[in-house]
Amino acid sequence: MRINCHFKLAAAILLLLTGVGSAVGAISNVEREALIALYNSTNGDNWYIKSNWLGPPGTEGTWYGLTCDSGQNHVVELKLDMNNLVGQIPPELGNLKNLTVLYSGSNELSGTIPPELGNLKKLAGLNLTMNQLLGTIPPELGNLNSLTALTLSDNQLSATIPPELGNLNNLTNLNLANNQLSGSIPSELGNLKKLVMLFLNVNQLSGSIPPELGHLKNLVVLFLDVNQLSGTIPPELGNLKNLAGLNLANNQLSGSIPSELGNLKNLETLHLKANELSSTIPPKLGKLTNLSNALSNFDYNALYTNDASLRDFLNSKQEGGVWEETQTVAPTNVTDSSQTEDSIKVSWSPIRFRKLSGGYRVFYSTSSGGPYTLFGTTGDKKASFLTVTGLNPGTTYYFVVQTVTHPHDLNKNTVKSEYSEEAKGSQRP
Repeated sequence: MRINCHFKLAAAILLLLTGVGSAVGAISNVEREALIALYNSTNGDNWYIKSNWLGPPGTEGTWYGLTCDSGQNHVVELKLDMNNLVGQIPPELGNLKNLTVLYSGSNELSGTIPPELGNLKKLAGLNLTMNQLLGTIPPELGNLNSLTALTLSDNQLSATIPPELGNLNNLTNLNLANNQLSGSIPSELGNLKKLVMLFLNVNQLSGSIPPELGHLKNLVVLFLDVNQLSGTIPPELGNLKNLAGLNLANNQLSGSIPSELGNLKNLETLHLKANELSSTIPPKLGKLTNLSNALSNFDYNALYTNDASLRDFLNSKQEGGVWEETQTVAPTNVTDSSQTEDSIKVSWSPIRFRKLSGGYRVFYSTSSGGPYTLFGTTGDKKASFLTVTGLNPGTTYYFVVQTVTHPHDLNKNTVKSEYSEEAKGSQRP
């Protein structure tokens, strides 16, 4: 009897020393193996901080950056930001089924995002910003219904934005900025009714802005700048009454700005350049990390308005100058006059935005309304006429002019205006 008691006491002490047993708890082998896989695949021996990692079973709750539940049975948080993780994210992380937070930003993670992360149904926060991740955004991430924040910015992710992200009904922050994403913006993102911040800026997105984004009534920040977006601004954006930041600069947007944008009374006038964050930032915007150039910015597109009140409103929301000074718009006062029997001089009033290289493209047609054929382009945007030659005597011609701005440091796109109003037909003698 006495020997048996001593044996039980020794066994209990051994369990405590090794961290095993009901007093300490132990995660499953599957979860432990997932953590070890992460350590091995990201050069864990050279992490900045690796306290207690790879300790005996039952000690996982003491490993740096890791949090277990109260019973020490499951991993619930993994926070390893700025810790010199170098290598690939192992697919085994998808076995941490109780994980609610996965933060591994500002490291040197490479390779692709494993689709197995879509198994983490309890995940509320996923932050992989500022790494070297490649490839596509796995559509499986659309399975993470508990997710409130998805931050994949500042990587080298490519291909299209998966429409499955529109299934993340609890998402409040979606940040995919500063990648190499292409294709159109999925209209399904308009389903994210709880979304407060949407950062898609500094990518290679093309096509039009989906009007479905106007359904995001809780949106405070919408940054789509520095892409290749074209077409007109949808009037539905005027429904975003809570919007404080709207940046559409440096795209290929054209046409008349819808008057509905005048409803955005909460737009901030703050102008923020790189490294100019200060106490002047409104509190609701003070935690944003992807503020780019300005909170309200329409620069370097092909936009215009003939609505004086809308013009004044937009000017009041863009600090540092009048937004119209940077727009590639069609020239006005286009006229034609005969020169010789086979040439016509087409004249116009040059646009305000003449600083950066470009020119005026002159088109002609034998039918009013086109289709038009390009004759030629002027050498700069200061030009006010171009003589069209090689015309047929006895034929009536119609002319339109289009302004072009070449790519430059502030906008890598070629921006083209709409056609000008058609010059009245001029007939060769």
